[in-house]
Amino acid sequence: MVAERFITLAIHTYPHAVTLKKILESHGVTVKFENLVISGAGIASGVRVKILETDLPLALKITESSGSFPSAKLEMKMAGSYATVLIPVDFSPDSLRACKAGFEIARKLSLHPVLLHAYVTPYFNGNIAYGDSLSGGLSPIDGGEMEAIEEEMDMQKESNRMMSAFRKKLDAALQDAGLGDIDYSVNVSEGIPEEVILEYCRLTPPGLVVMSTRGVDKKGEQLIGSVTAEVLDSCRVPVFTIPDNFNFTSVDSLKKLVYFCNLDQQDILSVDSLMRMLEYPDVDVTLIPVNERAGDGIKDKVNILCEYFNKNYPMARFTTEVFPAKTFREDFENYDRQAGIQLLIVPNKKKNVFSRLFNPGIAHKLLFERDTPLLALPV
Repeated sequence: MVAERFITLAIHTYPHAVTLKKILESHGVTVKFENLVISGAGIASGVRVKILETDLPLALKITESSGSFPSAKLEMKMAGSYATVLIPVDFSPDSLRACKAGFEIARKLSLHPVLLHAYVTPYFNGNIAYGDSLSGGLSPIDGGEMEAIEEEMDMQKESNRMMSAFRKKLDAALQDAGLGDIDYSVNVSEGIPEEVILEYCRLTPPGLVVMSTRGVDKKGEQLIGSVTAEVLDSCRVPVFTIPDNFNFTSVDSLKKLVYFCNLDQQDILSVDSLMRMLEYPDVDVTLIPVNERAGDGIKDKVNILCEYFNKNYPMARFTTEVFPAKTFREDFENYDRQAGIQLLIVPNKKKNVFSRLFNPGIAHKLLFERDTPLLALPV
């Protein structure tokens, strides 16, 4: 009797692999784990989730083919995220472009778009008088505080009015783009925009945040205090940024990609999650290691990583480029001009305030230096 063969369904960190195992076993699929280390590169790449070959049709139906539970939603369920796309808006033409891109992505991944607008109100100082606090009374509201309350109410009404006007423009644009059938939600909140966005992502993490950015010719005006840069530096969900002068049509139109790799476990997990979420697209991906010392050891590791990806994702074509640390910026600038890169993918590590001020991450730098869409993946 021929023993049944186990095949690899996915690769995950151990906690995510356990979640997937529970989902599959609840449907009667036999699952086992296998630790994976890429030979020669020394990269511990997580856990292989293996199933019986005879269970593959059912496993694919559970994880990818089900209309009510597609692969993108499964990924988000495993990561503790909601099946939504968050699109911050300020009612500008750039916001309209970001919405169209966000709705395209939402359709691709079967997600629900949520528009978020934040407005800033005057500071309200409602101090409690010590004498009154002992007897349970509050200090009376003076004329200045009452004026601030009225102004806040006026700003809230104005923000809601502007959101209604923006939605009319958006609905017309979505109808023209063939996206008018997608249902969406809106959220108008008081607060500093970047803080409102980060708090929303912390409390109800979306699967993706889509934000517009200014072109390089305008970014000098916003080097300090950029909302998008603040979100990139602190957000723990994927962030997709679109420059105002980039003509985004669809996710499938992005064929020339660059992935900045750290040559660690997260590279395997990030690329595997990305390729399955986008259904193993026909794309060209250049792996560029970001390392202080780009010597022979680095070249060998990234080449082994490249071979691994080409073997496991045959529809895509993976190549490598290694630039010396001293000339990294200039070399990448020349490569970008020649290759026509359409999407930059950056594993984005969370930094403290000091590091963000004096040593910003590569995602932050690329945001201001390039007129190319950028996908920042939290690691």
